[in-house]
Amino acid sequence: MSTLEIPDDLLREITGKTIVITGGSSGIGKATADLCIKLGALVVIGDITPPPNFEATKRYKFLKVDVSIWESIRGFFAQAKDLFGRIDHVFVNAGVAPTTDFLNHTLDSDGNIAPPNLRTINVNLIGAINTVWLATYYLQNDTRESSPAERSIVLTASASSFQNFRAADYTTAKHGVLGILRGLVGKLEGKVRINAIAPSWTATGLIPPEPFEALGVAVQNPKVVARSVVFLFASGTRHGDLIYSRDGIYLEINRATGGLLENTERLLGGVMNEDEVYRRIS
Repeated sequence: MSTLEIPDDLLREITGKTIVITGGSSGIGKATADLCIKLGALVVIGDITPPPNFEATKRYKFLKVDVSIWESIRGFFAQAKDLFGRIDHVFVNAGVAPTTDFLNHTLDSDGNIAPPNLRTINVNLIGAINTVWLATYYLQNDTRESSPAERSIVLTASASSFQNFRAADYTTAKHGVLGILRGLVGKLEGKVRINAIAPSWTATGLIPPEPFEALGVAVQNPKVVARSVVFLFASGTRHGDLIYSRDGIYLEINRATGGLLENTERLLGGVMNEDEVYRRIS
């Protein structure tokens, strides 16, 4: 599997495009917004709070949103569309750190086992579903005469989306995000492109850097990840890709030769896969 090159010239294809980003006030979302602005795009970011020292401009707007609340994310998209009159690309990025430890249970006031804290699931997975639901609506109902290749959704998955990772609620959510990609790639063919990123350890503020430094583990700058997001926006031929990033190295690991899908087909022994069967009977 060869590394992926991201040329600067291709990134400039987003000049003049309208980009909507959830979780855009920090980390990967903010780095992506900053890069999009630098490349001449129009950007609407949504988050609980604005970025530090944020100042809106003619091309850069902030809207408050909680992606886990339907009314909030629905209103966010309506306002984002009104701001610039169109939406070209959506970055489904909002997320929080793990919140539930399956080994430390608590009791309620009656002495019964309290339910798990589902905040991570609600934001990282339900919020992603809410955002993709609205993104597909707005992008498919764009009345402009433009190619579906010019409209796309990029999801923030994770390196934990395809391996064991002992933060169970976070891993469950990120496996689910990869499931959104794989569940929709066939349905959206020829309509809207959908891709995802799978960053390794990144300085997003969710986890303090000190433990990684003590272990000698590299933590990449979110600017590295932002380039992969904009690459997927700009590359009109990519659909169903999952780009893994680590310390400046990029790999497409879903559809590439030797990637996840090829290895899955090899393990299953060449039988007609479940997606093909479902396509034929539905």
